[in-house]
Parts: sequence; structure tokens; C-alpha cells
Amino acid sequence: MKNKVSISLNDHNSYFLAGLQYALIEYFTDIRTQVNFSSGYSSDKPDIIFQALYQGERTDICRRFPADTPQPLYFVIRDKAERQFTPPIHCIAKSNTLYRNQSIDDMLGMVKMAMQSRSLSQEKAPYCPACHRQSLTERECQVLYYLRHGISQSQTASILQLKVKTVYSHKRSAMQKLNFTRNSELIHWMLHDGLASL
Repeated sequence: MKNKVSISLNDHNSYFLAGLQYALIEYFTDIRTQVNFSSGYSSDKPDIIFQALYQGERTDICRRFPADTPQPLYFVIRDKAERQFTPPIHCIAKSNTLYRNQSIDDMLGMVKMAMQSRSLSQEKAPYCPACHRQSLTERECQVLYYLRHGISQSQTASILQLKVKTVYSHKRSAMQKLNFTRNSELIHWMLHDGLASL
């Protein structure tokens, strides 16, 4: 472990972040490591990132930084209530998911385990199929756009001059890329402006 560590904290919940930051300062002080905090993504890559993800937001964790350089540890922050309608995160860069209702001890335990299992200075990011397969085609976006506005699959097929089966295939393909398995998940995501994040 180096004697200095930089941490990026990204969440709108300032109360949660204040508690997490306090716990991290205490932990790193105990192991005689200076810690610097920031928010957002600057040109200086942090060693550890804590990033809140909200309903419908896409994850492209491993694409934020060049793949040929050491990658930061990446922790996703979520509300437990979002689990039902938020696709699971399969990105290889993600170290773990922290839920806001977890105890600080549990969160610190996850951070310690991630730090022990991976060297901050040597890890490089390989190709990530989870992130690179998420890009929707133009046609898939068109299909979702019409479905989002309450237009049926048969009407969408007529508008786009496609067969209904083709529209259905585009919808299923988009759902797979977004890690949705149920129509209700897709509908909920679209109604919460998920398309705007693409």
C-alpha cells in the first residue's frame, strides 16, 4: 500500500458522503496513509472511486480511463430500493456495490478486501464485454423511443416499415444489452428517462 491515496467521492447525498469520508479518513489514518479527496473525474486519476448510480443510468466504468494504465478501485453506491428496477452491474472494473443502508463497518470491510485482492499500482483493465456491448444500435433506440411514447409494437413496425417480429427482436436485443430480463424493468427505466442517458 502506498503512503498516499487519492479518493473520488461522487454522490448527491452529502449526508451519506460525509459519513463515508469520515470513516475513510479514520481507516487510512490508522494505517498511516495520507488521503486526498476529490469529486468528479479530473485528469489526475484517483486510486479509489465511489460513484453513486441512480435508476436508469448506464455504467461504463472501464471506459472512463485509458485501458493501458493502472485502473482505480471502483465502488458503486446505490439505494437498496433501486435493486428491483436497476440492471445489475457486470463491469469487470467494479470492485463492489455499497448500499446506503449498510453499516460503515461492512463498507470498510469491502474496501479492505478489494485493496488486499488487487494491487492499486499494477492492475490494468482488460477488454470489458459488459460495457462494450451496451451501445444500442440506432434502430434499437428508435424502437425504444416509440415504445416509450406508448406506441405499440405493431404500430412501431408500421412507422419504421419493419415486420413486427423484427421490432420485437430489436426490443429484446436492447433489453439484453441493458441487462433487463422483464418488460416491467424496461418500461420503468424508459419512464424514468433512461433513454436520455444513452
